Amino acid sequence: MADVMDTLLALGFGALSMTREKAKKIVDELVKRGEVRLEESKDLIDKLVARGEEERSEMHKLLKEELERAKSGLATRKDIEELNAKIDALAEKLESK
Repeated sequence: MADVMDTLLALGFGALSMTREKAKKIVDELVKRGEVRLEESKDLIDKLVARGEEERSEMHKLLKEELERAKSGLATRKDIEELNAKIDALAEKLESK
């Protein structure tokens, strides 16, 4: 059964987008073709869905980390407001001379 799951994932049935309904449809077809026994089908569906949830979670974590890394070099609104205040103060000093 593990071979079947690996084969499914390798063939483009990526677990990332594996919903229970989609997994059931695929496994039902495998049962019809005799590649998976009916007794194994529920377990295979559960494993495919669990793997999909794990991969979604990992993808979410990676995206969040990349977003934080990308934002780390950007100025915040507060930074910009502070710089504008300094520019205004310097401009006033220059005008008063």
